[in-house]
Amino acid sequence: MFRETTAADRDAILALRARCFGDVDREKLDPAFWDWEFGRGRCFVDDAGTTHIAIVPTPYRVDGEIVRGGLAVDAMTAPESRGRGLFTKVVTHAMEATSDDFTLSTAYQIRSSVLGAMLRGGWMVATKVPVVIRPAFLAPRRPGGVRELTRADAPLMDSIAAAMPGDGASVARTAEWLAWRFFDNPHWRYRVTAFGDDAYLVTRRTTLKGQDTFAIADLAWRDARAARMLVRDAIAEGKARGCRLIAALVSRSHPAFRMLLMRGFLPGPHWFRLLVHPAPYASKRWRVMWADTDHL
Repeated sequence: MFRETTAADRDAILALRARCFGDVDREKLDPAFWDWEFGRGRCFVDDAGTTHIAIVPTPYRVDGEIVRGGLAVDAMTAPESRGRGLFTKVVTHAMEATSDDFTLSTAYQIRSSVLGAMLRGGWMVATKVPVVIRPAFLAPRRPGGVRELTRADAPLMDSIAAAMPGDGASVARTAEWLAWRFFDNPHWRYRVTAFGDDAYLVTRRTTLKGQDTFAIADLAWRDARAARMLVRDAIAEGKARGCRLIAALVSRSHPAFRMLLMRGFLPGPHWFRLLVHPAPYASKRWRVMWADTDHL
């Protein structure tokens, strides 16, 4: 009744996504976007193709050690098939089928309709991750010394991210993952900046809840002063582009949370629920930013 998909199922999955999500993130209906996100992943459906979940290979760093993992995304069920327990079953099937491949998996729950099925499938809530925001018009003067990075700089970004705290859990910012996440997407274009070789910051202009927003997707450093300069530059860039808000999704356990609060960011009304599988990993201190999701 449930099976793993192949590349031949791509168009049917995209059609199901269009039925479930309509005009939300229209770029995700492009086959090129699907190939970028799921070309290395594993997708699962029922035989009728009415319910779906995908797991994207993702490296995690847990207490200093890198473990194989996956990010669960595109949880969806056709409107006429909801309420029959199909999604609960496809989640259970997916986790059993990938148990030998992924030591750890995460998911970011926004829609309340999927939470029960995930919990029944053995997932556990690790934390709520807030979106912090500040107005763009109160921008500081742009600092000097900021430069833009390219895909060739992914190893430098890797070395910077490795200097972040080693306890708890986070997505491992390996050079391969960084290159894929920020430079290979066929639609999303990021501004990736560095201050010296001591910090990097990733931003993207987008629309969040109808607001023109300059979003901070990722931030890492080995020198906090360099990171502060990059945050200052990002705020100035957001204002220069005419955005209304500067925003970041960041967990309270991430060192960037306090840094952003000190620069005028405040928790807004929106947040994501971080789900973890298997359950023991939920007790870790999770350092999470938007880059860890497929939302931005």
